[in-house]
Amino acid sequence: MTTPALAHLSGGPLDDQTIPLEDGAPEELVLPYSEGQLVYHLVPAAEGETVEGPPTAQYRFTEVSEILVEGKYDEH
Repeated sequence: MTTPALAHLSGGPLDDQTIPLEDGAPEELVLPYSEGQLVYHLVPAAEGETVEGPPTAQYRFTEVSEILVEGKYDEH
């Protein structure tokens, strides 16, 4: 498998955005957001899955380091 060059984010405030990866696909992405941080975890690729275009790793929103808006983004 080719090392992913992009991260596609799903869920949370950055839903459906794609960002560049510098050094492959880490298990966890911690991204600054407003005055806090967002945490996204790597979703394992399905075996035999083929995608056109640059290699992309899929990440799902897990948590936020502080409450951004009361009652929002709480997916637990």
